[in-house]
Amino acid sequence: MIPGNRPLRRGATRPLTAAGGLVLAACLAACGSTTPSPVITPSPRPTPTATAAISVAPSATPSASVIPLTIVPVPTSRFATPGPASANLTAAVAADLQKELDAIRSGRSYPGVSAAIVYPDGSIWTGQSGMAILSPQTPVTADTLFSIGSISKTFVAAMVGRLAMRGTIGLDDPLSKYLPDYPNASNISLRQMLDHTSGIKDPFDDPDMAAAILANPSQPWTTAQVLSWIGRPYFAPGTGYHYSNSNFILLGQVVEKVTGQPLASLVRSEFLTPLGLSHTFLQTEETVTGSKAHGYMAPAGRPRDNSAGTMIPFTAEATAFGPAGAFVSTPSDLARWATALYGGNVLDQATLAAMADISPMLPYKPATARSYGLGFEETTIAGQVAWGHVGHLDGFMSAMEYLPASHVTIVVLENAEWADPIGVATKLAKVALGPASTASPSHP
Repeated sequence: MIPGNRPLRRGATRPLTAAGGLVLAACLAACGSTTPSPVITPSPRPTPTATAAISVAPSATPSASVIPLTIVPVPTSRFATPGPASANLTAAVAADLQKELDAIRSGRSYPGVSAAIVYPDGSIWTGQSGMAILSPQTPVTADTLFSIGSISKTFVAAMVGRLAMRGTIGLDDPLSKYLPDYPNASNISLRQMLDHTSGIKDPFDDPDMAAAILANPSQPWTTAQVLSWIGRPYFAPGTGYHYSNSNFILLGQVVEKVTGQPLASLVRSEFLTPLGLSHTFLQTEETVTGSKAHGYMAPAGRPRDNSAGTMIPFTAEATAFGPAGAFVSTPSDLARWATALYGGNVLDQATLAAMADISPMLPYKPATARSYGLGFEETTIAGQVAWGHVGHLDGFMSAMEYLPASHVTIVVLENAEWADPIGVATKLAKVALGPASTASPSHP
């Protein structure tokens, strides 16, 4: 990423001024086993109250030859089953959500915004406002693809988790077991890479690399080129915390080496196809179908189109980030993904608990950072603890947040560099949950 000209939230790299005023911001995957592969089996989703703004997510239909994986909530205080759900999607709530979304977009001069909310009964509200492309004017639709930046890391982390569940890898295995030629690999564990305590330098912190990427925005980058920019480590492994995209670029290589399969095809067969997520792609490895939003740089009064090449936000940045940030998706796909992942339908108890363990980074937690687990961020949305991830690549800001106390998922995707997806998610949550549900913090 080429860092931006303002502080970024957790999940984005620290800003760096880059040539031309562009910002490559920080914002990702990876399977194989001799045992039968578990599949994701989402609960059936009942049809909600009829309204044009409400849709129902399709249930996945696993192959009859594959043994379904039954996963129950992790029996710890952090994963306690909440009380009866009080939040429900009605026609009135849907109308209020759309009104709020329109007001936010126009008030903050965002080109476009797309959002989705999944309720405990499986019903989904989707809303869009504004333009995916300003010239020629192309409205945002429910199927418009946005760059999701570092939300991509949740697919990588879940893929590593699946491999760990099967015993194909161990979270505490040294990197040298898979990439023996990487410097100091014998002292760096996969777990440390997942929670950014490895000390591995983020090459996107280097303004010279930012300038090199920006010099040819339509030119693809290779993984080898990106890794060649990694400099001296921030600290010895396990002695600090620093968010680094290098960790997830390397994890993508680990997954592909141990399985002998491309990361994109693994994520699709393990997660996307079983869950029916047909609008999610790793654009560096797959042919993307569907219309794509363009990303816009500040100022809001004169937004500048950031697109170049065939990928978003532009080809050089997307290929440089690869598995750490190159996925594109829609809010409804991501909302179903987060609901399945954090609701306990993707990983087993122990692996989900490991993903949500933020304790290793807490002694080193920067004041501006969100609490981080294994490709997992914890924050607060409308007074409730939220699990998920934020994302940022130039001209795109995103947030995917699951509220475990209420089993509600909120996703916001925006194509503006000056956007605030957490702020938008908070406003939508207050409407979606109602005042009684957001009166005070709730810790599961």
